[in-house]
Formats: sequence, C-alpha cells, structure tokens
Amino acid sequence: MAEETPNNVRMDDGDNTDQTDSAQDALSSLTVEETNQEDNADGNSADNENDTSANPPPQAQPFSFQFNQPPAAPDNGNDDDDDDEGHPDLDLVDQNEFLSLLPKSLLPKLDKLKSLHNAREEIMKEYLLERAKLEARFGAMMKPLYEERRKIVVGEMDEVFQKEMEEEEKRKKTPSGETDEGGENNENVDVEEGVVEEEGEREKEDEEFVKGIPQFWACAMGHFDVISELVTEDDVDCLEFMTDVTCDDFPDGTGFELKFHFSPENPYFTNTVLTKRYEVPNLLTEDEPILKNVTGTTINWKKNKSLTHKEVTKKQRKKGGRGAGQIRTVTKRERTDSFFHFFSPPKMPKMEDVLDEEEADAVEEAFDFDYDVAQAFRGHLIPKGVLWFTGEAADGLDDEDLLEGMEGVEEEDGEGESPFPPPVPGNGENQECKQN
Repeated sequence: MAEETPNNVRMDDGDNTDQTDSAQDALSSLTVEETNQEDNADGNSADNENDTSANPPPQAQPFSFQFNQPPAAPDNGNDDDDDDEGHPDLDLVDQNEFLSLLPKSLLPKLDKLKSLHNAREEIMKEYLLERAKLEARFGAMMKPLYEERRKIVVGEMDEVFQKEMEEEEKRKKTPSGETDEGGENNENVDVEEGVVEEEGEREKEDEEFVKGIPQFWACAMGHFDVISELVTEDDVDCLEFMTDVTCDDFPDGTGFELKFHFSPENPYFTNTVLTKRYEVPNLLTEDEPILKNVTGTTINWKKNKSLTHKEVTKKQRKKGGRGAGQIRTVTKRERTDSFFHFFSPPKMPKMEDVLDEEEADAVEEAFDFDYDVAQAFRGHLIPKGVLWFTGEAADGLDDEDLLEGMEGVEEEDGEGESPFPPPVPGNGENQECKQN
C-alpha cells in the first residue's frame, strides 16, 4: 500500500500515471499563456515607438548656472553624503575641472571672449602709456608754478613784495590827479584826525617785514587730518625748516616719488632731501592700488636731536650673585611719536614668511595707512598747498571728497594700532601754527 505524501513530492510512477498527465497538460497551457503575454508586450512597445505624437519624449532641460557655484557635475551613481553638501565656490575649483563641466558648445564662445579680452588689454597698455605721457607733459607745465611758490615760501622774492608794498603805500598817501610836475599837491588836503597816527603804525609794520611764510608746510599738514594725527609739537619745530614738497611720477606711470626738501640750516638732521618712493604698477587705473615696493630714507640725525627715538637713562640694582646690591646705569633707546617715522615704511613680508590672520591684517593696515599719507601729499597738499595752509581746502571738502582715491582710509572705532604711533593727547593733535 502506497504512503500518502505531499503534492510537491514526486509520486510513484505506477499508481499516478493519470495525475502526471494532467499536470503536464496544465504546465503546457501555462507556458503558452506566458508566451502570448510576452508577444503582446512586444507588440505594444513597437506601437508606442511608432506613435510618438501620442506620448512625446521628455524635453531636455536648458543648461543653467547656480549663483556662485559651478555647473552641476554629472551623476556618477555614487550616493555619498558628501555630494549633498553642494559644490565649493568658484575660486576653489580648478579651472580645467570647471571647464570640463561646461557644455562643449560653450567652449568656442569662451575662446572668442578671451580673445576680445586680450585685445582690450593691449588697448589699455597703449592707453596707459599715452596717459603717462600726458601726465608728464602737464606736470612739466606746472613745475615752474611750484618753483615760484617755493621761492615765495622761503623768502627769495621778498624784495619784490616789499617794493610793491612801498609803492602801494605811496599811492594811498598821494591823492590821484592832485600833483604837479614836481610831484607836489596844488591844493590843501584836509587830514582827518588819526590818519597820521595810522601811517605811523604802518611804517612800524614795514620795519617788521616777515621773511617768506614761516611754517607754511607745517600749517598745511596740520589742516589735513590723515597727516596731522602723526605730527607732534617737536615735529612742528623741525618742519619749520622744510622748504618744499614735490612729487615726481615715473615716466611709465607705474609709481611716484615724494621729495621733502629741507634747509641746510636745519638743526635736526643733515639730510637736505628726504624721499619716499612707491612702485604702483596700476597707479593710473581706477583699480585698488597694488603696492609692489615702498622705499624710504635713512635720516641722519644730529647728536641728541632725533625725533623718532630718545635715550633714556635708568638706574638698576643688581639683585643676586656677585656684586649684589650694586647700582648700575643703563641707557636705553626708546621709540617716540613722530611724523618722521613715515620715512621708515612697513616691511614687505617675504614669500616664505608664514603669517597668521592677525599678522596679515596688521601688515595690510600698515601699508594702507602709509599709502593714504602719501596720496594726501601727492593728490592734495602739493597741488593745493596754499589752500591747505589757509584752511580753505579743508572747509570746502567733506569727508567723501577727502577719501576719494584713498582706498585704505576707513572710519576708525578707536581699536587697533596704527602703523605710525598715535599722537600724544594734547601734545600733537592738530598743532596750531606758530607765526613769529
């Protein structure tokens, strides 16, 4: 007697022949149905391909940029979490990598744009050369005017002015049209009370004729805030011997040199000219100035006349060891506030120097301030010296006018250190002119 087994177990051949035949028939029927379904699916797919009007293919999305980001990179199938953080800024993406992400149809257009840019650069080079020549041409026309100004300031033209003043006094004393050939009056002229006394006072003033214009440049500098904050009371006494300030632009327009002229009678140092030289490749453009190099002057101070440093003598008592308790005298050289630190410019960091953020900011601030002082002389005091002496230039300009062309000047909140020592409160800020 055969044992009962589950359906999925192969049955004995002798007793289950009919059942086996039925199963085979059912399997054959199922195979035919599956084949028909596959044929129907293939047919439907072919019909869909032929009938594109009913179901049009999706349109390609136009290429676009994201603000401050490169175009999206092709999907490589990686689902790393880093991909979800977005792309870095353009300045961190390698140029070749960025170009590789662009559609190829843009590359010839970019090449054409670059050629246009290069053509503009060539025109700009020619423009800068022509502008440098123009600056030199008109600068040469102004030099005689500046030279005549220098002569007036130092007193070389005093005789001319004195003679003109004397002639003017004579014209005031003698009424016009009332003189004969001998120069005497034909009519009696009533002299009001006090006129004779006034003439006596004028004659006394003539006896005290002042030579030149004392402290002309010191006063002009004192009316310009960017400069005046550097000038101390002792500096004013020294600046009284400054006879002129001039500026020579480089022939190719890539820099300039300031020259501060001093009288040989200057009791403070032996230099007759102090120079400050600036190499600025983009001087004649509207871009932010790029300082290539700055060179100052070593001041040869006369003995005990230095305004930038002073010698301080201190007594020290030895604390321990041999000779403990003995007192010795030590002389130290200390830095003092002075405008003349301007001639010792900040040092350019070397390529191999590694600066942290704070040090880098300090260096940048130092050069910005130094350049602002130089531009104050070049763009304001030298061309308009008399207006700065009288204060008219300061009264006629607002802060925006003064800061125009001086990129480094910013409003200060009192924090941070200046590359030049700050003025001593009440001892160097906005010094008044001393007129002898």
